Parts: sequence; structure tokens; C-alpha cells
Amino acid sequence: MKLFEIIKDIDVAVIAGSTEVEITGINIDTRFIEQGNLFVATVGRSVDSHHLIANAINQGAAAILIQQDHTAEVIQAVQESSNPAVTILSVDYPRSVLSRLVNQFYHNPADAFELIGVTGTNGKTSVATILDDTVRNLGLRTGLLGTIENYCNGHILQTRRTTPTTPDAIELGEIMNVMRQEEVDAMIMEVSSMGLMQGRVDALTFDVGIFTNISPEHLDDHGSMEAYQQAKAKLFDLTENCVINVDDAFGSKLATLLSLSGDKQVITYGINTDKNPSISVYAKDISYTQKSVNFDVVIEEEQVTRHVTLDIPSEFAVYNALAVYATCLALDITIDDAIDAMGTGIQVAGRYDVITPEHDDRYSVIIDYAHTNGALENLLKTVKNNPAYDYIISVFGCGGDRDPSKREPMGETSGTLADYTIITSDNPRTEDPFMIIDQVERGVQKSQGNYEIVEDRKRAIETGIALAKQRNSRVAVVVAGKGHEDYQIIGTEHIHLDDKEVVLEFIKNDKAQ
Repeated sequence: MKLFEIIKDIDVAVIAGSTEVEITGINIDTRFIEQGNLFVATVGRSVDSHHLIANAINQGAAAILIQQDHTAEVIQAVQESSNPAVTILSVDYPRSVLSRLVNQFYHNPADAFELIGVTGTNGKTSVATILDDTVRNLGLRTGLLGTIENYCNGHILQTRRTTPTTPDAIELGEIMNVMRQEEVDAMIMEVSSMGLMQGRVDALTFDVGIFTNISPEHLDDHGSMEAYQQAKAKLFDLTENCVINVDDAFGSKLATLLSLSGDKQVITYGINTDKNPSISVYAKDISYTQKSVNFDVVIEEEQVTRHVTLDIPSEFAVYNALAVYATCLALDITIDDAIDAMGTGIQVAGRYDVITPEHDDRYSVIIDYAHTNGALENLLKTVKNNPAYDYIISVFGCGGDRDPSKREPMGETSGTLADYTIITSDNPRTEDPFMIIDQVERGVQKSQGNYEIVEDRKRAIETGIALAKQRNSRVAVVVAGKGHEDYQIIGTEHIHLDDKEVVLEFIKNDKAQ
């Protein structure tokens, strides 16, 4: 594609060269530059890629897009490169136009399918995964982009992953182009606050946007809770049909603002009809058994009520199901078809994954990705309210180089709701793990809960199970924070560690004894 076709409708300044040059791809990483690429120079936290302009040109870049205030230094670098005649373009902020550049290069691939975005602090992966399963069970071809893995019609998509959740704009364009070639009917993606803040999806129009909930997270990146909320809300500027959890305080405000705009369909969901009497899709008559939750789902506009049973006995399972049912309505799928297609089993890898040894049913281990205070609180309350358990042992830690403000509150939550807490490491990254543990410990001490510290995560999990085996009551060992992850980041290294593998190995060895 010619460069002038890619930059049409984008306010760029042409500093040197021709826009008639043929562009073979777009890249922001000089390690992946190929002959004929457009290299977009960006300024990040630790790297300013304007310093790598000469490398990009020497590797075959046909054009470069730079930040306007770097023009002088870039011109000098170009003159010293292997192709001083390369085309140079500039804008105020290259990241702000990257999504549009990529979208135009791939001829708007999302026009070929329904695009569904899921945002919120907790529940994104579960809602996206359950929705993907539900829609595929109805015979549609789907794409799924999320924290666990990227999929095309149920098969892992072999593409490079540059971010843990929402792909960068270039990777996202590549993936959507594959989805179009695979003729998917719908693509479902988790949309993170960082992805929204950095403009990775700015050029897209979502057919449906889903808001699950919001609680303090990533405040080190956003600076304040208000800025974090505004980042999440940005998805709905790009969305035609909005599915909003109005039991969440910010969700309720968001739904009101979106309804007042007059140009969007707003479908609300929740449980608290006393506080929100006009909820579009809600659950009532919720009851729990040891292994399931039962409730009636009501579609207010149609005055339709249907009974539902789910295999996870938790309130968050009800919310996840309601989000999926509401989204199905936005996609013109009937509630009966949605309930049938979802079924009762809504298990997602690393989310409320219950393991009970066949040879010893005195205890169960529950593995979950909960790594925020809100998620940990919901998880422990779910276990505490389950009549199958008399005693809870909580095993968790907090990640390093991430928002430290959540550490003490998570410690207090665990100390309050669990009978015993084992504080351990999560992904310490470049922080001292014992400094992180010390901050968590303050919270547990504030709750006056019983606890111990076992920094080594594998040994901490084993300690939790060993303690459970010593009790005469029915014990739940809750291992939180990493869920589906099969690694631990210590320093800058990824070291293999899978919580579920540790549990299964312990059970296997215990049975053999």
C-alpha cells in the first residue's frame, strides 16, 4: 500500500521524501523491522525509539514517523544512515495516530465481524471466555483476545504477544486481519485501562462494550482513581451498544451518562433491584448449594423469567452470567438460546478452579487469579459463604513493580475473612520480595488475623495444604493471585511455577505415602 493511502485523514507533516513510497508493514520495534516498513518512533517509560531511527533505516524502513519535537535530532540521524532519502513524517504524538495508521493499512478489518470489548477491574477474562464459548455453541465462528491466550474459533492463535491483555495497535491489526481471513462472525477482546489510555483501540468501533466493575488497581499508572475510571469509560466512546453493571457505583453513573447521550443503546445488568429498579437484565431468588448457584434471570423489557443453575457457587458467577446474557440480547440472541448455549459449566482456567483429592475429601484447594483487593474479597466471601467449608487458609502475595497501595488492604482483607493467612511471593519482579511481604503483613496485623510468612511460593502452597490435612474440619485452601500463570517473575527472569501443578504434585505424593 502507498504511504499516502495509510496517512489519509491524519494530520501529518511531511518533512522529507515522497508519500508515494510503497509500505509493506508498520512497526514500532526495530527488532521486527522488514524491508519497506513504516517505522513509528515512540517515547515510552524506559525507551525513546527516536534514538533507534538509524537502526530502523539500516534494516530497510522505507519511511519513518516521528514526534515533531524530535525533528532536528532525527534529521541528523537520517543523514548518517544507509538511506538519507528515506521519507520522514511527523506528528505531535505518534502513539495517538498509530491505531488509525494500522487500521487503514489493513483496510478496516473489524468491519467484517461483530467486535465486542470487555473492560473492568475484575471479571474481564471470565466474561470474555464464557461469552466466546456461548457464541461458539450457537454455531458462530469467534475470535478471543485475552489474558490467558488468544484464540481463533477455539484454537490458540500463534501470534507474538507484546502485552498481557490488550495487544498493541500493530499486533491488534495483524490479529484482526487474520480474523477476517478466517471469516469469524464475532471477535471478543479484553480491553485494559492501559490499552485504552495508550490509544491502542482508538480507530475501532465496538458493536458491544461490556463494563464489569471497577476497584482500585493500576493507580501507579493512572495516578488517581478518577483517571483510572476515565480510562475505562473511554471504551464507551467507541461503542454502539453498552452493557453495564449498575450494581457497581461507577457503572451506575456511567450508564446514566450513556443513556443521556441519546445515541447509544444501554443494557444494564445487576442483582440489586432495590437500588436500581429499572435494570434491563437481573437475577432474583438467588440460592446456593455446596456445588452450585441457582437463580432466576429476568429480562425486564420482555417480562421474561428463566431459571438458571451454574456450577460455581458464587455471586461473581451470577454477575458473569448476567453480563453474557445481556450481551447476547445486544447481539439479538434470545435469552433461551443464550441459557442453553452457556449451560451450567462456566469454568475458566485459573478462575475458581477447585481441586479435591479423591483419597482425602477433608480439604479442597481453590486456585484463582484474584490479584486485587476487590477480587480477593469477593473470592474469600464466596468461600466463606459456602456451607461445604468450616475453615479457610488463604495463600497469597502481591506483585512487585506494581501499585503498592493495594498491598496493605489485601492483607487486611485476607486477615479478616480467612481463618489463617500464609503471606508469600507473587511476581516480585525487581522489588525485594520481603519488602512487599512486609507491606502485606501490616494489613494482616491490622485485622488481628492469624498468619505466617513463607516467601517461597511453592513451599507456601505446600504448607497451606499440610495445615489443612492436620485439621478435623472441612478446609478450603485458597491460593490466589496467579491463577492460570505458569511462571513467576523474579528480577527480570520468568521462572516456571504453576500453582495448579504444585497442588497436584503434593496430592499425588501424599496419596503415594
